[in-house]
Amino acid sequence: MKKKLLLFFILLLAGCSSNLQEDTVNSTEGLAEVNEMTLNEQGDMREETDLGLIGEKVIKTVYLDYETLAYEDSQKYLLEKIADFQAYIEYSTESNNGLQNETFNNRVPLRQVHYTLRVPTENLNAFLDALSGMNAVKTSQQIGAEDATKNYRDIEARISVLNQKEVRLQELLEDAETVEQLLLIEDNLSETIAEREILQSQLDNIDDLIDYTQVYVQLSEKQRLSQNPGQAVSFWQRVKHALLDSLYSFYYWMQDVAVWLIYALPYILILGFLITLFIVLYKRFIAKKKR
Repeated sequence: MKKKLLLFFILLLAGCSSNLQEDTVNSTEGLAEVNEMTLNEQGDMREETDLGLIGEKVIKTVYLDYETLAYEDSQKYLLEKIADFQAYIEYSTESNNGLQNETFNNRVPLRQVHYTLRVPTENLNAFLDALSGMNAVKTSQQIGAEDATKNYRDIEARISVLNQKEVRLQELLEDAETVEQLLLIEDNLSETIAEREILQSQLDNIDDLIDYTQVYVQLSEKQRLSQNPGQAVSFWQRVKHALLDSLYSFYYWMQDVAVWLIYALPYILILGFLITLFIVLYKRFIAKKKR
């Protein structure tokens, strides 16, 4: 008798699952029809974002590179603006680099810091404008965007279907008469709740990325700033820059030579003394030989 009841219950649950799948299809189709009607009704009323994307859920990403001669002042200014615009630092790393053209293996320590920021999207444009007051030269800026509206709506639809499934499983759970039935329904209910929570966390993550834009900032200390960053350079400008670069390299090469001579001075003095001693002894030897 119990086996017959269990078999009847499994068939009933399979029927509910079949109906649930049909409801899922109907819900998705209904959602598509609603979205299509909404698009047709709104039409030109929708505004494009400043990146040209149309959608309610747009995720932006900004990459900024700066060079500065006043590293500490620029870093202090950047941190102040982060606080002023209610942003926060998600990740940061700072390192010491050296000049690209090294002479005699002398490294000139140059600092560099990378920040991963989360800036409130509503404050993003004002934050970027405020960075123009930093004592630094912006060498690169990239702004990307991803329209996550369709993905967001799809996840919402799936969550809605799972909520309906959970309600039906709760009703079956109340009507269960055997331990086998309870265990079977509870397993399905646990899987449904777990799947719904995973999807909800995805929605929360998308909302967080939309509300707080990720901004990647690199601030590099330089002994000499780049010329005309991000602009087209003519032939004569390239010649001018090449000449300045060569003079700049020669200047530091002379410094390296002077430093190297200071390090080598004791060895030069000893070598000079030995050579002088050898010459004196050699001359005396030749003089004695002639006698």
